[in-house]
Amino acid sequence: MKLSRLAPAKVNLYLHVAAPDHRGYHPLRSLVVFADYGDEVHVDYWRRKGRFTIDGPYAEGLSTGEDNLVLKALRLFEAETGEKITADLRLTKNLPLASGIGGGSADAGALLRLLKAQRPEMKKAQLQAIAAHTGADGVMCLWSQACIAEGYGEKVSPVIVPDLPCVLINPGVECPTPAVFRAYDEVSHYKPLHSRWFGEDILPPEMLVDDNFFGSVGLPDIPLHEVWDYLNTTRNDLEVPAIRLVPVIGEVLASLRAQPETRFARMSGSGATCFALCETLSEAETLAARLRADWPKAWVRACTLK
Repeated sequence: MKLSRLAPAKVNLYLHVAAPDHRGYHPLRSLVVFADYGDEVHVDYWRRKGRFTIDGPYAEGLSTGEDNLVLKALRLFEAETGEKITADLRLTKNLPLASGIGGGSADAGALLRLLKAQRPEMKKAQLQAIAAHTGADGVMCLWSQACIAEGYGEKVSPVIVPDLPCVLINPGVECPTPAVFRAYDEVSHYKPLHSRWFGEDILPPEMLVDDNFFGSVGLPDIPLHEVWDYLNTTRNDLEVPAIRLVPVIGEVLASLRAQPETRFARMSGSGATCFALCETLSEAETLAARLRADWPKAWVRACTLK
């Protein structure tokens, strides 16, 4: 039996980061959504040699050793279940590395979902606890649902958002997360974690928190301009330090904000991937084509965020 699952790109529509605690960890609050494009994780139960291989446009230089989050997730799953998994694993790496869109965490989450599919008796809370040990993005990337992430990324509250036409662009440079956080701490201009909407520390009333975490969710009729207005009350606290470390991020953002199709643009996560929200997918595809011409060495993808 062969199973496959998409490991969708994660996008932080906003990212508020507080001062580090006594351990050096930063509490955060972020509105997280996921693209309809990403890496692909494959499990082949017919080939029981326990091999792990990587292919795809961004496979080069990516470790197939135990430091890869896919294998880390596998080992954590084996430890939880007490069972050795001998299936062959394959990762198709479509997303650029160290790019602020959760590639490794999404890969780990996709594998965990595939493994659980063969063990229906496993509680979802168990799986979530495993995902939390793969990294700060582990829980949100396990479910790949739009959510508010809080704490250190492990507390997620699913929300309802409309489909958001988008263009993702990475200028072809890695932006290591630890270095960005160090640059952020050097300035120490910490702000409140909460976003503001009509003067209140809450989400827009239409973006209701979904109590049925694991159930299907209908999409509300939210005008996209209200989403853009809302995002303009928020920020990505890591954007300025990331630009100081990797100035081309600032150039990409300036280019995005100058385009007629762009309604809102920001950096995702700790960079270097940036995003532009558009009114329609057709506009996003037009913008993506122009960006590929303007930035021939960049990774550019039109997609829909959900």
